[in-house]
Amino acid sequence: MVVREAGLIFRGFTLVKKTFHKTDKGKIDIDLRSGLLDAIISFAETAFAESSIEYFLMKKLIIVFTKEQIKSNDGIELESLTSYAILDREKKIEKYIHKIIQPLLKNVVNEFISLNMGKNLSEVSQFRDFKNNLDDIYGSDTKTVEQKLKGVFS
Repeated sequence: MVVREAGLIFRGFTLVKKTFHKTDKGKIDIDLRSGLLDAIISFAETAFAESSIEYFLMKKLIIVFTKEQIKSNDGIELESLTSYAILDREKKIEKYIHKIIQPLLKNVVNEFISLNMGKNLSEVSQFRDFKNNLDDIYGSDTKTVEQKLKGVFS
């Protein structure tokens, strides 16, 4: 299992995104995609109030989510901050999602909140260095089998 991309979404915009392996063949508007993902998650939570959405299964990929609350300096209330990871779709992935990916997503969102609670979250450029945190948190889960073997035998 390989994490291809990870990031954070706030108010429908990407605050931080790290691509470990390409997930598409063309140019995709990141904010358009983030807005759509945020809208789908909000719709699912509103329509099916008893449970939140954990992941989407697509033909070749899985997008896993976790949400927490953060306060921006321009808001009065706490607002949703979504951490996501895009993975290759494989059989019997449920256990991997719950035991490995969701705890990593929670680590990402909690670390981001601890560093940025109460800040101006609309100035996205200030979060560029947080990509290094994504590298540290996801670690070897972003490497393909070939990359892991190469590292062992190098």
